[in-house]
Amino acid sequence: MDDDMHARSDDIYELPMFPLGSVVLPGDDVPLHVFEPRYRAMVQHCLDTESHFGVALIERGHEVGGGDVRGVAAVSTRIDRALPTPDGRFVLECRGVDRIRVLEWLPDDPYPRARVTAWPDLPAGDESLDEVYDLVQERTDRLFEILTGIARSRDLPTPEAPRVDADGTRSVAEVWEFASSLPLGSSDRAKVLAAETVGRRLHVLATALEDVIAIAEFSALPDL
Repeated sequence: MDDDMHARSDDIYELPMFPLGSVVLPGDDVPLHVFEPRYRAMVQHCLDTESHFGVALIERGHEVGGGDVRGVAAVSTRIDRALPTPDGRFVLECRGVDRIRVLEWLPDDPYPRARVTAWPDLPAGDESLDEVYDLVQERTDRLFEILTGIARSRDLPTPEAPRVDADGTRSVAEVWEFASSLPLGSSDRAKVLAAETVGRRLHVLATALEDVIAIAEFSALPDL
């Protein structure tokens, strides 16, 4: 499936789906170990047709066995490398491409499928984003300052703070890439994925970073 199939928000199409217990964002690297027969069939279909599959969060339930409750925010995902094993499993290297919205979940026969549509950001309008860009970077720098201190105290490699506006374009893709580099939990990542505009996504990130900083500061406290 060509990437431009996801460009129009009014296109509706059927897509194989891989529900997961974690949130995938556009730009994420997605390693997968596929062993269930239905997902092995799905992977083989995608390889044979050179098509994407969708990844959606399992909101309740488990990845194995079915019977789960799945979200509507999802990401079209391409397979970059597939290593089949002698017993029929697949080890995959995948990458999240575009945000999509699930309109209808279809029967899991022969594997999970859904009717989906592209989910581009809404126009930003006249909102100035200078302050929220600065706030997000300020909190990111503070978080990684704490993480660096923790790493040094434990003789671990020190992390480098990502830049929210690394190439100066303030593009949608750049914000997705920045968000995927942050140590956020599934709940915060789900809010990031569902944000309708870049501005809203940045505000979600600013709030999430405040919470992560508090956790990191607690972790940095000396043992009593």
